Amino acid sequence: MAFKNSRRVSLGALFGAPFAALQWRLILLWTLLMLLPALLAALPLMSALGAMLNHSVHADAWARQFDAMMFGDVVRGLSASSGAVHGTLFAGLVLTVLLSPLLDGMVVGSGRAGRPLGFGHLLQSGVVEYGRMFRLMLWSLVPYGIAGWAAKTVMDGLQDKTELAVLESQAQASTHWMLALAVLCVVLAQVIVESGRAAFIADVGLRSATKGIWRGLWQLLRRPFSSLFAYLLVTVVGFGIAFALGVVRANTTAVGSGLLLGFLLTQLAVAAIAWTRTARLFSLAEVARSLGGGRRPAF
Repeated sequence: MAFKNSRRVSLGALFGAPFAALQWRLILLWTLLMLLPALLAALPLMSALGAMLNHSVHADAWARQFDAMMFGDVVRGLSASSGAVHGTLFAGLVLTVLLSPLLDGMVVGSGRAGRPLGFGHLLQSGVVEYGRMFRLMLWSLVPYGIAGWAAKTVMDGLQDKTELAVLESQAQASTHWMLALAVLCVVLAQVIVESGRAAFIADVGLRSATKGIWRGLWQLLRRPFSSLFAYLLVTVVGFGIAFALGVVRANTTAVGSGLLLGFLLTQLAVAAIAWTRTARLFSLAEVARSLGGGRRPAF
């Protein structure tokens, strides 16, 4: 996609992108695939927890109500447990990372098609785009690494300013400003990476992950406010929904029917995150199209 003949970002298309991301097959498939690493990590963990808690006289009370002291003891017990639990947790993390390009590829395929795809076409899109999304994931280490270095530099400066502050209010103000700058560094890196993925939706002819990440950077430089607005709007809404579902899940008693309800609430939170990722890419793709050359699909 040639970055010329740029035009204004269409607010109608920008606000319509999150609604276009409400594709039940894509969200369901995302949720089911994310169950794989969860099960890989959860089964040995459940076995270890059962060995620690099943024979306790307080097991029923702990199942009905959260106990901070019990939680601390369990964390310490798991930390000192055998390497099997740690190994499965690491394997679950690796599987999650390996599934990420497949999930991103499904989103790219759906965005390019301009219509909700069936399960088979979604999986096919994920496989076709897997290599490019995997290489883009590797390229994302560069902006994330720079953001991490910048955040560390900011935190070091925070420590120096806090030590030199005369009043407690000055120290608190410095802390808030430095933390805000550190968060901004991470957000900017995330916008670059997500815009790079969105470039594959906006330009059906794009094949290079290297060009994709550069286009993500260029988009942030050319459309900083639109890119940040699209990213933050969807992220706040999506993760707000996921957080609310998580709070309800934390207050759901995992006994009897509550166990099934807790599982459903957890999967709804995962579905909310899936929608967030999809809506972010669709919204950022609209920003990319404003730079010229992109075709807007008719959802």
